[in-house]
Amino acid sequence: MKEILLNKELDVINDQSIVARVEALLNDAIEHRASDIHLEPTRDELRVRFRIDGILVDQKPFSIQLSAAIIARLKILASLNSTERRIPQDGKFHVQHTDNEIDVRVSTFPCLYGEKMVVRILNRSLQTISLESLGFEPQMLNRFKQLLERQSGFFLVTGPTGSGKTTTLYAALSFLHNSESNIVTLEDPVEYSLDGVTQAQINIPAGFTFEKGIRSLVRQDPDIIMVGEIRDKVTARIAVEAALTGHLVLSTLHTADAPSAIMRLMDMGIEPFLLNAALSGVLAQRLVRKLCIDCRQMRRATVEEKKLLESVGIEGDTIYESSGCAACDGLGYKGRVGIFELLEISPALRALIINNPHFDDIYNQAIADGMQTLAQDGVHKVKEGLISLADLMRILL
Repeated sequence: MKEILLNKELDVINDQSIVARVEALLNDAIEHRASDIHLEPTRDELRVRFRIDGILVDQKPFSIQLSAAIIARLKILASLNSTERRIPQDGKFHVQHTDNEIDVRVSTFPCLYGEKMVVRILNRSLQTISLESLGFEPQMLNRFKQLLERQSGFFLVTGPTGSGKTTTLYAALSFLHNSESNIVTLEDPVEYSLDGVTQAQINIPAGFTFEKGIRSLVRQDPDIIMVGEIRDKVTARIAVEAALTGHLVLSTLHTADAPSAIMRLMDMGIEPFLLNAALSGVLAQRLVRKLCIDCRQMRRATVEEKKLLESVGIEGDTIYESSGCAACDGLGYKGRVGIFELLEISPALRALIINNPHFDDIYNQAIADGMQTLAQDGVHKVKEGLISLADLMRILL
């Protein structure tokens, strides 16, 4: 009896209407530039949301009768156990969309009315993204490139989850890649494959951790090392030591701004003299939605908005906003752009670090050295009409 029920369930999963619905769902998400699909069963329906430019947007739901079959079909594609609904599962598969190969990652999570599923969409055509396309102002971009072109040093990209740190590191590796350099990465997970770069993926169940990986990685005669994330004191220390022995080490850290990264490393137990000798710079960043250029309009700033502009040295009383149109699916936004804060380790800052400074001391010295803050970079992009002031404040607050 159990075998008969299982066969019936598989028939439903492989029913052509379910196959077509799942295929249409994936195509629709890709065409809307969604980074994720959220499928959440409720009492009455299977709720569908696309994450577009960092924001979840509701789509037409599936009926509750189709909920289990839709989830099960995606689990089959991702080589997951379609009958196991009690524990989380992770898998992946590939789809072809027009001329692009799309990597799809699937994660399930048991919940009250079934299983919630998040489908991550990774477009391989984005793996060749350049530094120029990220949104840097020309002067900051040149300074960033100069730091990357150093033969050794420890450079960090910081920001919260989803702020584009990995994309920036991939763009940096593409900029640095040449036939004369050995570039090795340690990632969890590997988001995109980069031609000419040796990429390794963490496998904790097998014992391949960041700590073990980076210890082995430095014996691979690397010129440039990229560690996906500094998660603990041991990884941080090995990364610093690698930078001190003639390697360029790039990594990420979760801090709110660039000066905080220095404090975080010291809190991890990295001695000031080591940090002083190894750290070359820190880039803090956020991703902000770009205004749709097809429906973007200029308007007069309110008194509060004008005060905010003036507080960062921007004159004028006009800003931009978008009302929504067919080109942006009525959202008023299309695509995202980075806002950045680049801290270079100056001689004055090095002299400060050696004495275990407070955050305010580091911040004030960075400003004195010419660091442009995230807010300042964002307000410049508001004035240029790239982003809205409201969206900038949402990201920064």
